[in-house]
Amino acid sequence: MNITKKLSKEIFLDFNGVVKKRTIKLKFSKKISKSVIYISKKTGSIFHSPTNNAQESLEAWSKKIYSKKIDTKEVKYTSNNPIMKSRHYYSAIFLNDMLKKGKINFCDYGTGEGNFGKELIKINKNIKFNFTEHSPALYSKTVKLIKKINKGIFYSHNGSIESSVNDKNFKNFDAASLLWTLCNCVKPVEVLGAIHSSLKCNGLLIISESSRILVPFKKPIHNFFVSSHHTQNTHPWYFSYNSLSNLLEICGFRIIKFNRYYDENDLVVIAQKKNKKSHNPKIKIDNYNMLNKFFKEWEKNSNFFKKFF
Repeated sequence: MNITKKLSKEIFLDFNGVVKKRTIKLKFSKKISKSVIYISKKTGSIFHSPTNNAQESLEAWSKKIYSKKIDTKEVKYTSNNPIMKSRHYYSAIFLNDMLKKGKINFCDYGTGEGNFGKELIKINKNIKFNFTEHSPALYSKTVKLIKKINKGIFYSHNGSIESSVNDKNFKNFDAASLLWTLCNCVKPVEVLGAIHSSLKCNGLLIISESSRILVPFKKPIHNFFVSSHHTQNTHPWYFSYNSLSNLLEICGFRIIKFNRYYDENDLVVIAQKKNKKSHNPKIKIDNYNMLNKFFKEWEKNSNFFKKFF
């Protein structure tokens, strides 16, 4: 087995929750995260250790996290917030520059409240916007929203991204999006596999993540992790550019465009579907010692600025 195949296998193991004897723990992480933070010695991937129960995670997002964040008057966390609107607008422009002219059959996976669809259709009237959403409450609202702004018939799937492979309407998309979602998926390999099967040959996938790994510190480390409750099943993965690229590579995608993530707030990439049988993954590993040092420096930096916030 050559080195690329060995590394691809190691990355596959990482994103399927195999962590024993292959990782180091961030020893100081108890201060900032109730869930243990691991760094893979083989691949440099950073993660909590999820329970591997994807349904449990979906239920938590649909019934607990969503209801708490949306319905509580004290906490207004919705995609209608200015910060999320600007993120969706940025992603829409970033993607639109890469889309071909003419009608685009598009799917937004894990669409939430559907606001990315609003932004995308505003700047490209040729978009046929389809979507999936697991939360029944969000799904109902989004169907009503898309009916108002979408031209003609569109398809929607009330369920997990993985289950959409069984829906005959979720095939032959020209492009797709997965925005601020992949880091929360217990089984990211299966999620990307489902999206890969839904795209046309050379179809495009835009992924956006709030990643600040191996880039200049722009937020305190305490805002990146959660110290009050376990999040290993609702936010198991933390991506650097390389670890996201590696995951996409082993799932049959290749990044063809990326933003200035090192001095912007988010990591945004556009990946192109490749033929899995002939695809030769390109792997670039983050050094785990460098990652460990990065987190230690980040904590030191955050502690220094605590007096200001």
